[in-house]
Amino acid sequence: MQAGFFGACGVWGWGIGGHALGYPWEVAASSAKRWFFRALLVLGGLLMGGLLIELGARLLPADAAAELLFNAPDNAPNGLYTSDHDAAYIPTPGFDGEIHSMGYRVPLRINSQGLRGPEIGPKEGPRWLVLGDSFTFAAQVPEEQTFTQLLAGKLGVEAWNAGADGYGTEHERARYRTLENTLAPDVVLVVFFTGNDFSDNQRWSNTLEMARRRPNGTVLSNGFRKPWQQAFSRRSVLYGMWEMGKRRRKIASGHSEDAQRWKSELALFHSQGSAELESMLRQSRPSIRSLRDQAKKAGDRLIVAVASPAFAVESHRTAATLGLVGLDPAGADLQAPEQAVVRMLQAERVQACPLSATLQEAYEGGEQVYLDFDGHWNARGHVLVAEALAACAAAQPRP
Repeated sequence: MQAGFFGACGVWGWGIGGHALGYPWEVAASSAKRWFFRALLVLGGLLMGGLLIELGARLLPADAAAELLFNAPDNAPNGLYTSDHDAAYIPTPGFDGEIHSMGYRVPLRINSQGLRGPEIGPKEGPRWLVLGDSFTFAAQVPEEQTFTQLLAGKLGVEAWNAGADGYGTEHERARYRTLENTLAPDVVLVVFFTGNDFSDNQRWSNTLEMARRRPNGTVLSNGFRKPWQQAFSRRSVLYGMWEMGKRRRKIASGHSEDAQRWKSELALFHSQGSAELESMLRQSRPSIRSLRDQAKKAGDRLIVAVASPAFAVESHRTAATLGLVGLDPAGADLQAPEQAVVRMLQAERVQACPLSATLQEAYEGGEQVYLDFDGHWNARGHVLVAEALAACAAAQPRP
């Protein structure tokens, strides 16, 4: 009987212990699992909601002032440019990478001379050197889709892309001096961008002075955004809209460093800025004249293409862009800068190839020729520019 009692106690004690050690643990484990799965459901719901909102944002038309507000240059890869004591900076020789921004992802290769494209081989026929800013460098489209390469194919010539983001005429003159002996071009094509080449020329002395404070050949970092910000900016329309909204509010508050510069540049496309346009034109004229004399001395044919910003060609952008800096769209004079540059070029006996009419005709026919967020030419824009330049070069006799 005693053994039976102790045996019963043992079974009972084992049961109590098992309950104390096992059952609550199982309950706790079950509860943890439930909370884990609930958290996963909440997270999944948030992600799904975010994806739906992102998809919705992609269906909306882009902000008409996005070419200013989005600030696509922030997405340029680090190391794309190197300091240069002649041209302030150049594309980094030997760079091989890609640029990724809203609406495009493009491989970039820079040869040993700092030109976009392959290495330079022996000269076998007519050779063009193409100089300009970001519209010439054209990081937004693959190499073979740039107007430089399309133009080369149309004319049956070599064409070398010596463009760089942010260049003005003085940058281009410096690059021409550096590359003339290496390339021995027959034709030098310079793209004058009316959106900011005037102000780039005006700031040239300060730009070069700052560049010369760095050791020649220093690889530059853009340093604009944190990695996570850049990742979202490259991929998310929703994030882009949020960033543009922040920038718009900052401009409206009067505390934006960009607002005054943008207003000065945009005023050239407005009746309010007619006097400023004439002043800017006078400041850029010596640069054009020096470029002409440089080409004449080298025995090269000089052609200057005149390019306008997106808001001056695609009319749905005009009011939003001018209104951003407080300019009344009713006073817009969108073709004034291009016309003024063409008159200056003609007076200096330089071949001029204005591009706006070709692009505007395509736009009015229902084609999109500029990128939504970036404000540079899309692939179709490059085709039209190449066609216009080929026709212009053939139609105008050498002065």
